[in-house]
Amino acid sequence: MKRVVLAAALAAFTIGTASAQYKPAAGEHTLEVNFAPLGGSPVSITGIKMRSFGTETSAFRLGVFLGFSNTTTITQDEDNQNGASLKELKDTDGSFSINIQPGIEKHFAGTERLSPYIGGVLNIGYMATTSKSETQYTASLVGEDVEKGGNLNLGLNAVAGVDYYIAHHLYLGTEIGFGVGFSTDLTKKVTTQSLNADGTGLVSNDGDSKVDTETSLQVGPNVNGQIRLGWVF
Repeated sequence: MKRVVLAAALAAFTIGTASAQYKPAAGEHTLEVNFAPLGGSPVSITGIKMRSFGTETSAFRLGVFLGFSNTTTITQDEDNQNGASLKELKDTDGSFSINIQPGIEKHFAGTERLSPYIGGVLNIGYMATTSKSETQYTASLVGEDVEKGGNLNLGLNAVAGVDYYIAHHLYLGTEIGFGVGFSTDLTKKVTTQSLNADGTGLVSNDGDSKVDTETSLQVGPNVNGQIRLGWVF
């Protein structure tokens, strides 16, 4: 009887192991985060990357990143003592960025757990920046200078990578690429305020500026220095 039970258990284990599929099947999807075990932030999300497998060997991928930052620096304390009439002044820097990376992948047989692939990825990115600086002209008049700029970048990459499934539908991966990237700073919109001729009010002046703007074109290899940690659903 014990032999029969042992044989049945062994058979069930063998069947379960044989039927386990580590890699994604047609119609399944993956999500990824970046993992840097030796970095300052061991687990970081520099965007969300999703893949949709049309077949077991072909996938559509889409990476999306949205970012927002805002920093305020106090440049003058408020002080109304001993005849002083100082207002609190501050500088503010903010940015908003969006990056979209659609692409396709072709996966090869590899092994039961190893899935090498090649593909192509398009990169489209935009960033908007705003800088504000306050200046006190009189006891009651505070002016504000505003500079609004931005950046546009486009790129096209050929990529090669590999996923290794460490457990059922859980994998680690890495990727390298070679491509072309174009980046350009947009013309800045500048608004400045100053005292009027009789010193009783402020005058605003609007203009465009290309000072310190850059345009660059890069061609060459690129490497993702982080390990990709992903799961299938």
